[in-house]
Amino acid sequence: MFEKNKEKMKEKMEPDKVLRFAIVAVILLFLIGALIIGTRMMNPRVDATEGVKKLTELEDANVQKIDAKIQELEQTEADEAAAWKAKSAKEKMDGCIVLGDSTALGFRQNDILSKSQVKSKDGATVSDAEGSGLNELLTAVTEAETAPQKLILCIGRGDVAVSGETADAFAANYKSFVEQVKAALPDTKVYVCSIPAYLSLTSTGDATGSADSDTDSDSDSDAKDTTDNSDFKSSTDSKSNSDSDTSSDDSSLSKMSTALDVTSYNEALKALCKEEKVKYVDTTDLTDASYYGEDGSTMTKAYYEACINKILEAAFRNYVIQ
Repeated sequence: MFEKNKEKMKEKMEPDKVLRFAIVAVILLFLIGALIIGTRMMNPRVDATEGVKKLTELEDANVQKIDAKIQELEQTEADEAAAWKAKSAKEKMDGCIVLGDSTALGFRQNDILSKSQVKSKDGATVSDAEGSGLNELLTAVTEAETAPQKLILCIGRGDVAVSGETADAFAANYKSFVEQVKAALPDTKVYVCSIPAYLSLTSTGDATGSADSDTDSDSDSDAKDTTDNSDFKSSTDSKSNSDSDTSSDDSSLSKMSTALDVTSYNEALKALCKEEKVKYVDTTDLTDASYYGEDGSTMTKAYYEACINKILEAAFRNYVIQ
């Protein structure tokens, strides 16, 4: 009897147990749901769409600004280059001085540069800087109210033709003068032009070797441009007599041969410039017949126009030189 009652009680308790479990499960689910909802309410999910949109807009705006700035700079550079190209050589060389011998003098004689931009003396040499008047020219430059921004040295033709010194001896003398210039004008950039070639006509034989003569009797206030080329001419004549082609088969100016070889002297100058950290202006390719007169030595206006462009290109590389 007792066993039967126990079984009955057990059967009654089973549904209650299931009910209690179900109630507990519901309560747990409710609590979990409430916890999730509360967490989400406390940490609401951020919508990044608007933020991404704004960042994209800012990026596009920055790119546009950068592109506009680049275009502005390019236009400014183009305008400056155009303005530079339109200037005359005299304007471009404002604040610069060409110093040297009769080669330098040619820039003024051919109206490439103004008188104030050229300090020259026919016969000036580095071999005898004091006696030939080269030091006098430098003194005139250093004592001026304003030092030049750039000083272009065009010296050496007289040294090659008259002094008879070797290329090494010539370079040693040139080195001393460059150091003298650098000491006197520490803020001035120095440029060294190569020595122009001497050419001779095959139809007439020897080059006369005469330097550009200045027929103007005017003189600079600081140094005169002399015109006596007798020594210069005779020395060059004697050298060119043994070197030039004297055949008369062709009278064309295009047939020119070297009357006086300046190659080794220019190579020595180039090495000197590297050593002294000054700019070498290479004009050795200016040997076209149109650049020389019939004597094979005197340079024409075309030579000086081409030469000044090479100087400008070396001294003002930021601009396109045409």
